[in-house]
Amino acid sequence: MARRILVALTALAALAGCGAPASAPTLAPVPGVEFNDTDVMYLQMSIAHHRQGIDLVRLAAGRPVRAQVGELARAIELTQAEEVESMTRWLTEWGKPADADPDPGAHEAHGGLPVTAPDTIENLRTTTDGEFERRFVTVLTGHQHGAVEMARAELAGGVSHSARALADRVVRSRKGQIEQLLTLTGQPG
Repeated sequence: MARRILVALTALAALAGCGAPASAPTLAPVPGVEFNDTDVMYLQMSIAHHRQGIDLVRLAAGRPVRAQVGELARAIELTQAEEVESMTRWLTEWGKPADADPDPGAHEAHGGLPVTAPDTIENLRTTTDGEFERRFVTVLTGHQHGAVEMARAELAGGVSHSARALADRVVRSRKGQIEQLLTLTGQPG
């Protein structure tokens, strides 16, 4: 699914005929900065993805997980909540809705909304304590891979200084989180 999202965002950028300036080190929006459909789609899809990620990491609270897993889950929750606030603000400034169209049919052309399947999360929610950590780490690893793929598509086709800076940060931070998660499972990063 992440590959379909990447292809769709890249195609959208090509249709818009947009260039891709270098990313900047700041996340603050710059007045008058242009944006394109790729930027809007990236932010809208990322908001949905981040909100689900926040719900996902909150499942670890109160469950018997190693300290490193709990600390990483809390850090992810804080980071993604901050990013949702920034993305929502930028879309509002651009006069665009913060939420992607919830109709699944509206997203078929680009592979659907980039979220973990709801039944996967529900199964995780009802997983026994003995199996929870292993399954949680596996689901979260896949979820963070989706964030990296969406961010790479933004870097390939977006033009907004702020959205591209966020995408660059997402690629770096989520890859680091994935490496931590793989280390926790004993798999090489």
